[in-house]
Amino acid sequence: MSAAPGVGPDLDLTLVRHAATAWNEGGRWQGLTDNVLGERGVAEARRLGARLAGLPFDRAESSDLARAVQTAELALPGRPLTLDPRLREISFGEFEGLSVPEMAAHPAYAAWQRDPWQFAPPGGESLGEVAARMLAWTQELPGGHTLAFSHSVAIRALLSALLGWAPQPQPGYPLPFPVRLGHTSLSTLRRRAGGWTLHRLGDAAHLETAGAGRAVEGRP
Repeated sequence: MSAAPGVGPDLDLTLVRHAATAWNEGGRWQGLTDNVLGERGVAEARRLGARLAGLPFDRAESSDLARAVQTAELALPGRPLTLDPRLREISFGEFEGLSVPEMAAHPAYAAWQRDPWQFAPPGGESLGEVAARMLAWTQELPGGHTLAFSHSVAIRALLSALLGWAPQPQPGYPLPFPVRLGHTSLSTLRRRAGGWTLHRLGDAAHLETAGAGRAVEGRP
């Protein structure tokens, strides 16, 4: 999949979604709420570690939120880890801690849904703001292979910005992303001659049987 021009030297970038928290399992949207991993998430992160043992990379970076840091530390014990707040999840503001039905009942929900890329929840961030900070982070990455632990919305906002994916409203889901990313899934991008291509999307084969993840050549 081809992408718009980027900035910087040749780079392989593997983005990892953090493992599960109790709020994830309960269907509550966390945003910047700093939850730690649940029991299931700890097991997921350790299984991810076995997967990453065969993946060569030059540096590891992470969101500074606890669930991402804990995932990285369990999966890469003893490896140096650089924390960057630009890799944080979207701030959902007043929507944090809510389920989708509770969010939909909020008086500000309809206005936000008109264009989540431009509009933010009360006290939160728009998707455009998330994409902008994620893009700024990629532009500072050196060449080689970077492994980065981040969050579902942040990763998909970055992918949308780099690859030109148009927003696609999803019935019963508050974000305009047709792609979902499972916990500890891997998505790999390559930057060559300033342009980005996507080579792996949401690959969680270390957690699932056949079909858990997929390599991609075209738009999902």
